[in-house]
Amino acid sequence: NNNNNNNNDTRTTSLRASVTGTVQRVNKLISVLPLTHNRYESHVGDLVVGRITAVSFNRWKVQLVSYQPSAALPLSGVHLPGGVQRVRTLQDARDMRTFLKEGDLVSAEVHKILNDGVTVQLHTRSTRYGKLENGCFVTVPPGLIPKRKSHFVSKFIDGRFDILLGCNGWIWMQRAVQATNHPSAQDNTSNSHNDITTTTTEETTASLGGPELAQLQEAQRDQHAQTPYSLQERQQLARLRNTVECLRLTSTPVTLETMQKVYHESIRQTMEPFQMLQHVLPLTQGL
Repeated sequence: NNNNNNNNDTRTTSLRASVTGTVQRVNKLISVLPLTHNRYESHVGDLVVGRITAVSFNRWKVQLVSYQPSAALPLSGVHLPGGVQRVRTLQDARDMRTFLKEGDLVSAEVHKILNDGVTVQLHTRSTRYGKLENGCFVTVPPGLIPKRKSHFVSKFIDGRFDILLGCNGWIWMQRAVQATNHPSAQDNTSNSHNDITTTTTEETTASLGGPELAQLQEAQRDQHAQTPYSLQERQQLARLRNTVECLRLTSTPVTLETMQKVYHESIRQTMEPFQMLQHVLPLTQGL
């Protein structure tokens, strides 16, 4: 009997959490803080990537995440072609589908959150925002996108890519658009580290040359949208896309550093882009 009692005393109860995260203990209360938060909460100033779901009078409806009501992008909050600053007219309202139509992807900034705490209003008044074309779109849980000074990344990985890391977990990537040589753009602030260059998010282009520079940037984007990718460019973009997928599958934060490491490691191991998703753990080991 004594032996049986001793065996019962040495029994331990194991607790198994339903999520992966950090264990927190407060007296006898044990909880697990998840490593990633899958729900996106909008904040003023967030850079987001969304999809146009409807065009109504004087506004577009934009889906940011599937579990929240669509955000509103008013006609007064968009950047008109050529950087023209004027009051929107009835003709502009009639031509809204020439700017953005259902199904288009768009980059924007959260302008305000209305008093109900749910309705989000966006704007694309800067030339850095607007319609996204001729690139690759991928989604990750919003918690994997850390807050950073700028979510625009240009000339990434040896000057090959431009990336938008949406705070809502929607990521847009494309080949790098040719940089402008406009003299007034020389004061544009950039932060460089190895082969990483991040660009600032100006509210308007007035400090960079006004309408003239706006027209130049629009012409460069139009040229990018109309120019097909070469086979090498498509393979490079596929490798970057699968780099993000590897990070998502291992719940690793999507940062410039982690993307670089996985991208270069896949090249070092002479993997083709399609092979990366078959060897996720070796590529992400040590992150």
